[in-house]
Amino acid sequence: MSLSTRDDDIQTQTHTKSRSASWLPLLLFCISAGLLATLWGYNYSSGNAEEQLPFIYRALDPTYLSNDFFTNTFSLYGPRTFFSGFIAFFARFMPLTALLFLLTLIANVAIAFVSARVSNFLFPRSRFSAFLAAVGVLTLKTFWLGYSNIVYRIFLEPEHLALPFILLGFLLILKRSYIPASISFGIASLFHALLGLELGWILFGVVLLELIIQKIRKESQTIKLLPLGIGLILMAAFSATLLYPYTQQPSIPADEFIHLVAYVRHPHHYLPSYFEPWQWGQAAVYLLGFVFTFMLALKRSETLHQHKRLLILIGALLMLLCIGGYLFVEVWPSRLWTSAQMFRLPYLLKWFSIVLLTSWAGELIENPGDKETRFLGISAAVGLVTPLSLAFVPLALWTRKVILPKLKVSEKLLQDTVILLVTLGLVVFYKPEFRTWACFIILFAAVGVITFLKSKKVGLLLGTALPLTLSAIFVLFSTSITPPTFLKYELPVFSLYKTSGEVAEVASFAKANTPTDATFYTPPRMGEFRYLAQRAIVVDFAAYPFQDLSMREWYRRIADCYGVSPLLGFDSLTQLNLTIYRISDEELKSLSERYGFDYAVVYDSTNTNFPIIFRTESLKLIQIQ
Repeated sequence: MSLSTRDDDIQTQTHTKSRSASWLPLLLFCISAGLLATLWGYNYSSGNAEEQLPFIYRALDPTYLSNDFFTNTFSLYGPRTFFSGFIAFFARFMPLTALLFLLTLIANVAIAFVSARVSNFLFPRSRFSAFLAAVGVLTLKTFWLGYSNIVYRIFLEPEHLALPFILLGFLLILKRSYIPASISFGIASLFHALLGLELGWILFGVVLLELIIQKIRKESQTIKLLPLGIGLILMAAFSATLLYPYTQQPSIPADEFIHLVAYVRHPHHYLPSYFEPWQWGQAAVYLLGFVFTFMLALKRSETLHQHKRLLILIGALLMLLCIGGYLFVEVWPSRLWTSAQMFRLPYLLKWFSIVLLTSWAGELIENPGDKETRFLGISAAVGLVTPLSLAFVPLALWTRKVILPKLKVSEKLLQDTVILLVTLGLVVFYKPEFRTWACFIILFAAVGVITFLKSKKVGLLLGTALPLTLSAIFVLFSTSITPPTFLKYELPVFSLYKTSGEVAEVASFAKANTPTDATFYTPPRMGEFRYLAQRAIVVDFAAYPFQDLSMREWYRRIADCYGVSPLLGFDSLTQLNLTIYRISDEELKSLSERYGFDYAVVYDSTNTNFPIIFRTESLKLIQIQ
């Protein structure tokens, strides 16, 4: 072997070891930080448990609640089919409670790790940025507007399993690896077809748009057509496979579909006119800060600058689609646009905003400029815990660099220490929730130890040990040690949600003292009775089927059992619930004959002559005779 060949081999090995050393510490930190973030407030059956658990139980046991209307819709192809089957497969090998926590943890860790890799790709100079990006997606809130304002989860949902693959697809698109990107989006669509396919097609559409722009402007072509074409074919194959079964199901008229999905059940996701004013204000302030940060960050990252057009096109397309989501749902209603649920799409923007904001803050901390100190980076990092303080820091920096010189005012008016003090004041004024700021500050400190301690090995050890130690404390507080009062509602819950209280008491009695095939009439917001009592119920408001004829049947049952409210979505529940207080024995008997229930859960003040077989302070279980 020649000397030059040996030198090349040594350089290759050194390069490989260097790369391994960069991602492995990051992964270890994501695991430790992800464990703390998942345990902090974890609840096994919160969220959409009323919709998810019955399907998982049915997938595990084909005879589970065989007379329950909602659970029986599992036999029809729908958006929860693959998710429920996936969970049920692994639940045969371990307790469901352990499995759901483990999958929530894995998804959080994966989201954190992919986010860190995106940060590392865009800001390769800053190690701090990559670690802080992982912290950000595990702790920070963005803006609500149409969907969730967080990226992490403290309970498992289908989109949470899809999200790591969607984000990986985004990173692969940035790296122009189109075939792996399409596979990643396809896997995501198995868990959540809507998000996986829509965001996949949007990102591939932007790539095509960029290709057209390159052709028009006669720029050097950076997009390879063959991998792109194969990627598009794979996306089309996933789409056809997942969407074709829907075309084989009976459908209802478009106006009825739009009314049920967008107005009766999900206006908080579909109708911009229904979104509350504070949501619009929150989004405006947050996005203002994000836009200014994006402009400032372009000057610090050559990679970000190279992808500037692609990223702007993605943002512009998401905005246009949301405008379409208003026009073609509320103004000129379209079933296709309603089904697409456009206001889920900013989820990608919410995630990317956290990655960019944390990366910029990390860059300022690790590599401050000539006229900057680390106080500015700390201000940018701490300010992330509220929209108001988040927007203030880049605006203050822009004012210092652009406005004050034009006004011939000293830049010392907004020196770094002043910005830090005002940022802290805004945080105190806004009062973010305890989990957000406490978990973020703890993990932020851990990143500081990892980045700045002279010994990288000791820094990594201490930085990962801190969240692991706190995780152990959380487990001890939730199992064997009485926690302090301020942590009472922050501890993880590994049992069924609402296992204590009056609903659980009634459900426990029903489970022990009624036939297994009994059907119950319950108040509209008591869907947990179904799995707590392991008994069928006529209908509840939360458990909503997504097949057309099942939607129609769900609404008919809601109208028959509780009436119709002029209010939309969950705002209607108060009025629907009033039916339970004043329902008569004659009405209950008539409903019993129609829907075949022998028992009803009503309120203690409900007048009835039917036998009361169990009662609590405000509820009673009656038998229909």
